[in-house]
Amino acid sequence: MSTFNIPTREEVSENNQVIFDNLNKGLGFVPNLYATYAHSNTALENYLTFANAKTSLSAKEKEAVNLAVSQVNDCIYCLSAHTTIGKMNGFTDEQILELRAAFSSVNNKLDALAKLAKNITENRGKTDNIVLKISLMLVIPKVI
Repeated sequence: MSTFNIPTREEVSENNQVIFDNLNKGLGFVPNLYATYAHSNTALENYLTFANAKTSLSAKEKEAVNLAVSQVNDCIYCLSAHTTIGKMNGFTDEQILELRAAFSSVNNKLDALAKLAKNITENRGKTDNIVLKISLMLVIPKVI
């Protein structure tokens, strides 16, 4: 199995050093995935631009999806990162555990998003029609 070298701040371009500094300020660390993108002068910035693009989902809603998907994928690294980001967005430990299980006892929209994300991930891009319909009714009620 091949491994990737995780570059340090000193080993990346000046542009990526600024991004590393901002990540350290915001998250307290630079996730290894992000650092690996910094092997390219543009990939890290492009990825973060895409990941942080304007969406109709709030930061909490995106993290609900990320937690559910990370659990299905059994990605310990992803779970760790999204747990940290989830806490930064105001989730309690109990809410994070619920969302990892694709459930929310306090918010119907988060519950629907987590269930839909889990279902799509488990079914490799497809979803059960009933899960989709219920999710759409709760997430985008004007559509149904």
